[in-house]
Amino acid sequence: MSAEYKPKSRKKWWKELCGGLRAASPAPSATPLTDNPSSDQGNSEHGSKAPSIVATGSCAPPHPSAAAAKAAQPRTDARVPNDHQPPAASQALPPALSAEPAPKPSPTESTEQPTPVLPVSERLWNAAYDSLETDNVALVKSYLKTLKTVLDKSDVTPDTDISAEFHDPTKRQMHMRRLVEEGRANISRASKITTGVGDGVDIVLSFKGIIDLAVQSVPQAALPWAGVYVGLQMLRNPAQATKSNLAGIAHVISRMDWYCALTEHLLNKDNITAGKDFQAILRQLEKEIIELYKALFLYQMKSVCSYYRNQGLVFLRGMLNLDDWDGDLKSVTDAEAIVQNDTAQFFQGQTRTFLGDLVSCAKGMEAQLGDVHQTLQDFISLQKDARRDDIEAACRRDLRVVDPQHDMERIEKSKDELLDDAFKWILRTPEYIAFTNWDDSGSDRPPRRLLWIKGHAGTGKTMLMIGLIRQLSHQPVALSPALSFFFCQGTDTALNNATAVLRSLIWLLLLQQPRLISHLLQKYKESGADLFREQNAFIALSEAFRNMLKDPKLLPVYLAVDALDECVQGRSDVIDLISTSLNLSQKVRWLLSSRPEVDLLAGLKEQSVNSFNPSSSLVELDTQRLEEPVNAYINHKLMELKYREGYDDHVLAEISHEVRQRAENTFLWVALVFKELSSVEGWDAVETVQSIPSGLTDLYSHMMARIDEGSERNRQRCKNVLAATFLVRRPLSLSELIVVAGLPAKINPRAIVDRCGSFLTVKDETVYLIHQSAKDYLGDNYATRLQPAGPAQGCSEIVRRSIDAMSSMLRRNIYDLDPSFNPENIAPPDPDPLAPIRYSCIFWADHLCSLSSDNSRFLGELTDDGKGNFLVGYSQ
Repeated sequence: MSAEYKPKSRKKWWKELCGGLRAASPAPSATPLTDNPSSDQGNSEHGSKAPSIVATGSCAPPHPSAAAAKAAQPRTDARVPNDHQPPAASQALPPALSAEPAPKPSPTESTEQPTPVLPVSERLWNAAYDSLETDNVALVKSYLKTLKTVLDKSDVTPDTDISAEFHDPTKRQMHMRRLVEEGRANISRASKITTGVGDGVDIVLSFKGIIDLAVQSVPQAALPWAGVYVGLQMLRNPAQATKSNLAGIAHVISRMDWYCALTEHLLNKDNITAGKDFQAILRQLEKEIIELYKALFLYQMKSVCSYYRNQGLVFLRGMLNLDDWDGDLKSVTDAEAIVQNDTAQFFQGQTRTFLGDLVSCAKGMEAQLGDVHQTLQDFISLQKDARRDDIEAACRRDLRVVDPQHDMERIEKSKDELLDDAFKWILRTPEYIAFTNWDDSGSDRPPRRLLWIKGHAGTGKTMLMIGLIRQLSHQPVALSPALSFFFCQGTDTALNNATAVLRSLIWLLLLQQPRLISHLLQKYKESGADLFREQNAFIALSEAFRNMLKDPKLLPVYLAVDALDECVQGRSDVIDLISTSLNLSQKVRWLLSSRPEVDLLAGLKEQSVNSFNPSSSLVELDTQRLEEPVNAYINHKLMELKYREGYDDHVLAEISHEVRQRAENTFLWVALVFKELSSVEGWDAVETVQSIPSGLTDLYSHMMARIDEGSERNRQRCKNVLAATFLVRRPLSLSELIVVAGLPAKINPRAIVDRCGSFLTVKDETVYLIHQSAKDYLGDNYATRLQPAGPAQGCSEIVRRSIDAMSSMLRRNIYDLDPSFNPENIAPPDPDPLAPIRYSCIFWADHLCSLSSDNSRFLGELTDDGKGNFLVGYSQ
């Protein structure tokens, strides 16, 4: 942070500024200069201290008599009053504003008190409020009801006409003052968990100090500041608001002092350039300031209503046009620009400097909140490139299994485009809202520290998880918890075990909270990379992970694991670790998905997880929840067919009817049907859809029947390919598939993959099974559909083909390397002579070991025709 925003320099700046103002104005401000001691606490995560927050001005100038009384007293340093103590009577300033001292009444004059003259500031705020109420009655009513419901905790019904209480300006100020007091109490109840979310929350509490001082010093400040308290609550729960709305909230809050100082320093006739028509200038400036205040009120009201509409308030559900945040914020900034540009023509240099300093100070406050435009995803990307100590870099490098962000991109590419309508429904569920709400200050908001998405095969769990992870990743990094995630994949042995899950979660967590690596370094110094690869790796990593969670410097974090049912090795260990973590730390929240056969809730109940409520932690992808998302996906796929030959409106209508009738709310079934139509002309489309049975199992059987209808050679090639993709330990490249599946060299492997129907898909020259359910089907029907002797026959053939290929292709120094080469600098040549046998070189022994003594026939075959000589030579 620049030096000009350090506490010492800021205080000095204010002394100079206040001195300049006293010299320029006959009525100096009596607003005390105050340092907020609570804001000087450093944020240890970033190694710097947050600067003190200084009250920059009130919403109206003080009464001259008050200023004189203040000047007659000895000067003392003012302190921000305790939140729970009422302000002293001497702290409240009279609300009246007068340019000249009031004349004393003559003895003959009536002693009846005249109607008090409103301060300029209060008069303009009231004018802006009244104008907005005239223009948008529904919005203002909903805003007032929301304030009373949220701040005053009043029970407001949709039919309540609350606006009548606010027509009278005096009563309005009284109501707003009381609502502000309630808002102050709400903010003061921030929990320890919330204050650990990031630097932004510390600054939120610092802003609270500004509001406390402003409202206590100047009662009329309550009208604009009431909505700001709700804005602070939104910054404490950024997942409940949009990114553009958060940017606007930060802008508006950081400039509130500037807004309130306008009337004191712009509408003072002593500050108007000589030779101008004072009354004309005054009227023009008043109009422009009213428009600015009106735009500010509009932004506040729409933000509050939008935020609490998502919280389910009944009287806000019908308000839908509340999300043009960029346009609304532009209205505020445009109004600011008009005021600044016009005053620049009239004001002396000293006043212009004052305004510029106020804006700079506001920008500094906004900077303290962090760059609200930098998302968590951007921050993680920057951290990947950050330089660390050599030992830390080596530890992180050896810990890495796969980059979960890249893995998510690959998975997304292998599936259809992620549609907003197919996943954003979950953002409105009470389960998700409670899960992302870190503010536990109210008894009506118990913490929800686990969210489990449960659904059968093909119901879109993975795509839903990708959508949620992207939603959390796009939150401002300064205001949001960390996020670490992993996608289990049953088709890849490197990604379907408990150790891989934990390694990846820790790796991504360390990118965001690097100092936690201290809990891992000592073990790494002793064992090196073996720490993460030996058979006891999960035990060692679990201990380090538990220590990280117990670290008092741990910041809140979301941990997400997709497809727990595909964690083949050590799934129960992962569930036990989840249970332990929920008991160890309040700063951890888990986002999980799995099929119903994973009884996650039972496992957590056995561990007696604190604050665990199964009914509010489970989102089950049943027929009711999936109907609209699946229909949205069907509509999207129909639009893709619309411009193809033969797909007229009548054909599309029939396809729509057939698909919706038999989809059973299964995304995968719909995707496979439309994939089938990708090579079918419109005139045959309806019959094609009608021939496809409902349900994934019947659909896979239908695809196998079509393979059996092909020529004998192609049928066997397809079955060899399906057997190979089912048995291999990781997805194969197309060149590896030729060797492992025993395809003739002259055949294009992609052509055979295409003949396998929708079982397989190719992405970046790599062959994948379309879905875990496809692998499940092949496993259940292996002997009847692929090879009569079962998987042992397939493993034996993979070993034999691998040995044949390695025997013919391997040679000494195949890369022609210089004897002095550095292994760290080597890169495979292009084309790579080892590319076709890379899988065989690494995994042939694994397939051999999978053959037990019961498979003696296949073991015997491997000793014939020179295979035994290869094995003997390899072992030596």
